[in-house]
Amino acid sequence: MGEVYLAEDQKLGRPVALKLLPAGPSCGDRGASAIIHEGRLLARVRHPNVVTIYGAEKIEDRIGLWMEFVRGRTLVQILHQGTAFRAAETTGIGLELCRAVAAVHGAGLLHRDVKTQNVMRAEDGRIVLMDFGTGRAFDDETSSDLAGTPLYLAPEVLLGQPATVRSDIYSLGVLLYRLLTRSYPVHARTLREIRRAHERGERTALQTARSGDP
Repeated sequence: MGEVYLAEDQKLGRPVALKLLPAGPSCGDRGASAIIHEGRLLARVRHPNVVTIYGAEKIEDRIGLWMEFVRGRTLVQILHQGTAFRAAETTGIGLELCRAVAAVHGAGLLHRDVKTQNVMRAEDGRIVLMDFGTGRAFDDETSSDLAGTPLYLAPEVLLGQPATVRSDIYSLGVLLYRLLTRSYPVHARTLREIRRAHERGERTALQTARSGDP
């Protein structure tokens, strides 16, 4: 979606993550003003489990979003470096992410791409939801376009229906399943196969994948 740099806020003397996006035709259906507007909406969210957005501006042909610099690792990096998460640990992560998603929804926004790559565990143990590159406001008329990572998408979104609060919650459920099993509830290699699996109800129950968990 863009390029991200470790930068310095020279006024306040603190490190920030600076995300630069093109402001031209490559923005697709999202104009520069829409991205800046959503960045400013998200800047209103003050929650320890949501990355803090400090500002958003357009300068010449680039849009800049600067935000809290979080030291840590993404959940997918942690998964790749070890075994699946324990049930109790996954429950704790889930509680923090539910609070994060609720805060985003409370600001009138949808994330639309909740997945292990977009969640970090900071060095202090805090779970942080980030990367709102596909986010939308609730009343965005273009929100029915297919965006997100297919294996995390709710069935109705895959069929072309608009993303909703419920589809964000579905993606969160897939993320927690992924942490516990290192797999996905639906197994498919293409978008067509994913849609077909949902239509047929072909999914692996958590009790089957991790029979020893409560």
